[in-house]
Amino acid sequence: MLDAVGFLSISVPNRLRGQTPVTPRNLLVIRIDHLGDILQTTAVPRLLKARFPESRVIFLTSSWGASLLENNPFVDDRVIYDAPWFSKKRYVRSSESLGIFELAGALKRRKIDLCLCLRGDLRENMIAWLAGIPQRVGYGITGGGFFLTQELTYRDKVHESRHTRDVLDAIGVPCDDLKPELYFSENETRSLSSKCSALGLPVSQKIVGFHVEAGSTAKQWPSENMRIFLRQLKARYPEGRVLLVGSDPKKTVELQVAQDPYFINSVGRTTLRELCQLIKQCRLFIGPDSGPTHIAAALGVRTLFLYSGTNVYEQWRPLAENAVVLRYAVPCSPCGLEDCHVPGHPCMSRITPEQVLEAVEKL
Repeated sequence: MLDAVGFLSISVPNRLRGQTPVTPRNLLVIRIDHLGDILQTTAVPRLLKARFPESRVIFLTSSWGASLLENNPFVDDRVIYDAPWFSKKRYVRSSESLGIFELAGALKRRKIDLCLCLRGDLRENMIAWLAGIPQRVGYGITGGGFFLTQELTYRDKVHESRHTRDVLDAIGVPCDDLKPELYFSENETRSLSSKCSALGLPVSQKIVGFHVEAGSTAKQWPSENMRIFLRQLKARYPEGRVLLVGSDPKKTVELQVAQDPYFINSVGRTTLRELCQLIKQCRLFIGPDSGPTHIAAALGVRTLFLYSGTNVYEQWRPLAENAVVLRYAVPCSPCGLEDCHVPGHPCMSRITPEQVLEAVEKL
């Protein structure tokens, strides 16, 4: 009903006026959701600059994802908005984050000509409309396509990067590769050694990174499986070390490894930028379908994903050649849930420690 009313009151008048192609002076990219999703769009600013070299590229993103765009030479401006539909469970809203009406005003002042709504969310499409941006290109997956001046056909059962490429194609931006791009300053590189020393991270030893949590409980490998696997890994590779990463220090207590020197505990002790650099030191990284695991794959580290049945695998699978995936097929997949409602959480609990150790040995 909302789409029908919106189509008649907003979309039809736009079409009657017609669309005048412009070379944008100010171009906005919207991606405010999860770390892994924001990571997949870090190459977009470079592609936009190559096509529109005189344009300013503005990136609207969340406070938790903004650091992925730091030092990106193709991003002229970042605007921070922590959407409550993403931040209420997993994140605390940052002091940098604008309110919804402040956000619309801030975007209006930037006199944006063209906006790319990459997710296809009704609320994000509405933000672009409230900001008065004359050209708005994207999808109406959850409704709200009438807020766009160019609504694209959403392809089912294709990788998420294909959806981004389709948006770029619609505005005449060629795109052969959307490999994530992270940029580090010389100061960050120089400070890495002191951070490694503070954590007790050895320079020459074989390091395996291990993410101890996930963005939702439905994607989390059970603690008991993790405990068994970490003990087995230590027994199999006593000459190595394991770098534990995450944000919740309680996890290392659950895993009963807090006092074991074999495990280097960086949980809750790094910024996201520092974590990215530490991950680069790993020979192998293991984790669920989470931001840090996708970051590891993007940085060229050999990566072992423990995939839940939450998402459509074909849409969200890692594309990196150095990534290996372990999955357990269940009839309830994809469920799209934050919390598993099936007793025993079989899509993750049935990925056994022995299977993970065998995959590590092959890698």
